Amino acid sequence: MKEATAPTPSEILSEEITRRSRLRIKFEWLVETAAIALLAFLVGLVLANSLGRYLFAKPLPWTEEVVTALLMWLGALGITIGALKNELISCAIWTRHLTGISRYTLAIIQAVFSIAVVIAVGVLAWRYLGIFGNDRTPILGISKGVAISGILATCVGLGIAFALNIIEERKN
Repeated sequence: MKEATAPTPSEILSEEITRRSRLRIKFEWLVETAAIALLAFLVGLVLANSLGRYLFAKPLPWTEEVVTALLMWLGALGITIGALKNELISCAIWTRHLTGISRYTLAIIQAVFSIAVVIAVGVLAWRYLGIFGNDRTPILGISKGVAISGILATCVGLGIAFALNIIEERKN
């Protein structure tokens, strides 16, 4: 007997998912590849630090600074992947019951509102970067701007994903 599972947002919005543009597919591949590479690098650093600390009693404290600085970027890539796959919380409950112009209108309003929100967050992150971006980490002297700019990367990635939703919705 097969268990019933709840559909994911991408399954609910399957029409949108099947009609992806080439630009979205290429951007998805780029972001996913970057996320995989960054995750492997971060896992390697954490593993090296753990082995150094517990097997050889010689920790690598600088790895913690690098990992901390790059975690924001991994989060940025992850949420961008979610947006590109339409896996973020959205109005899918409403849009799946709508058809035609009402569905199209709600999808466009949702995407425009989302873009406005990421622009507002981007402006705030830019200001925050201006205030704290020149601070340095104690061991390697890495600029705090490396981590903070991950917030800006999140805004850019989400903005592109939401803009692609508008472009692809118009084609449908």
